Amino acid sequence: MESNYINQLLNLIVSPYGWIGIIAGLAVVDQAKKSRRLAWLLFSLCCFAASLAKVKNEWVLEPPPLVFPLQQLRDVGRPLTILLLILLLLLAFQTRNGWRRWLTPRPVQFLIIVQVIIFLKTIAYGSISFALLAALSFAAVVLMVRLGPSRWLQDEQNFYWATWSIAVVGIIFILANVYQAIFDVHAITFVNGWFSGTTGNPQHAAVLVVTTLPCFIFLIESCKQWNWKKNLWIIGFISITIALFFTASRTGVLMFSVLFLFFYRHKIGGLLKLGLICGIALVVFLPLLNQDAGLGISYTTAINKLLSGDNTRAGVWSALWRAFINNPFFGAPLKGDRLGYGESSWLAAAATLGLVGLFPLMLFGLDCFRMINKLIQTAKKQPRYALHCNTVIAGLATLLAGSFSEAFLLGNLTFPLIALLMYLSMGSCLLEANARVQRQLYESQYSDDLSIVKP
Repeated sequence: MESNYINQLLNLIVSPYGWIGIIAGLAVVDQAKKSRRLAWLLFSLCCFAASLAKVKNEWVLEPPPLVFPLQQLRDVGRPLTILLLILLLLLAFQTRNGWRRWLTPRPVQFLIIVQVIIFLKTIAYGSISFALLAALSFAAVVLMVRLGPSRWLQDEQNFYWATWSIAVVGIIFILANVYQAIFDVHAITFVNGWFSGTTGNPQHAAVLVVTTLPCFIFLIESCKQWNWKKNLWIIGFISITIALFFTASRTGVLMFSVLFLFFYRHKIGGLLKLGLICGIALVVFLPLLNQDAGLGISYTTAINKLLSGDNTRAGVWSALWRAFINNPFFGAPLKGDRLGYGESSWLAAAATLGLVGLFPLMLFGLDCFRMINKLIQTAKKQPRYALHCNTVIAGLATLLAGSFSEAFLLGNLTFPLIALLMYLSMGSCLLEANARVQRQLYESQYSDDLSIVKP
């Protein structure tokens, strides 16, 4: 597997498309030094590339091809992500330090420990080359976020661009799949009629779209007046909601529910308003998206899956738990060249790494909840930035909820991981700004408002 990625990367670099892409990428990096919006857009493209994958399992050896150029992009998804990551690192190394000092949130430090344990176990019992490639990928992602996006978060405008960049991932995903559906919708719904899009399976598609929703809400709520921008974000929000429904993912629905409960925990009116928008959108558009209309997609398939009482994860979770009980300290012995994860970050860590890996992962979760609690307190003290805090709170809570059904916390170059690091960086920015204000208040005995503007 790792040799395939390396070969794909080398083939991409030496190909004409690769040379054109590299030259264009370097030109974008040069311009991004002057335009922060372009820098954040480059980050969005990297995130989308990280989500590209093929549906492959014991029943599907090769999925139906996508139309040009989506098929070509998906074929080189991993190498393309690495190239974009390198471009972001080049840009990050040219970014100057600002007033912020906590560029690596503490929860990320515990994730690093988990990845070190994965690396050591893989290099000891599995493939050394895969262990090195995975470790370098994870290290590059963490370094890129720390020196790039996290260091860009110096003022309120860049916080806006950060949310914008994550929402743009959702926009690109929707546009790419609408484009694909125009020519052949079967290629993105062939797994039992559920929507998988350009991701690896319907669950991954659900996690992607739900992860972007807090940022859509931020962008909608931050527009105080109705204008074309607000209409655009509302259309994007509705499209994302419809895409989530067609994934038929109960994990996605759970994450969706957690998102709204945390975002609007003190605003029942806002919760009901957005719930009404989602309800109307589903009632109006779902009957149009039916196989009877000749579109090759049926909402009844998704409804049947969502209302089904079948527990498709019980067997996997039970197997993971038995593996942990039988090997509680260091996890089950490695089978093959790499560690295999089931459908849960926490049980997968327990089964494959034992208490040695589960303990730092639990500390990561605990620190995430601490950050959420601190952001809740900050939102109360600084109402002007309650929307900012609620966006991060909802993003973190949503991803933590999804981690119980998906193993993305143990990934090294995936969109959920990059989005998680981004939400943690945004939360760290808000808390550091609040700490600075409190320090100034102590020193000068007065302060009017929270400011995340560079002094």
